[in-house]
Amino acid sequence: MTDVRAAATAEAVAAASVDAYARIVAALIRVTGDWTLAEDCAQEALTLALQRWPLEGCRATRAAG
Repeated sequence: MTDVRAAATAEAVAAASVDAYARIVAALIRVTGDWTLAEDCAQEALTLALQRWPLEGCRATRAAG
């Protein structure tokens, strides 16, 4: 992964987390009933986005995954 692509990916993940993090965690809390688990899952999803988006590209609707 190039530095430019890595920076663009990090920026996209940061934007997605700012835009959608609270909604993601809230949805996961509704599903799991566990605040800690919901936050852990949301953080894992953002970590995976940092790994996958440089290779696969971002989806048009980043909040979709």
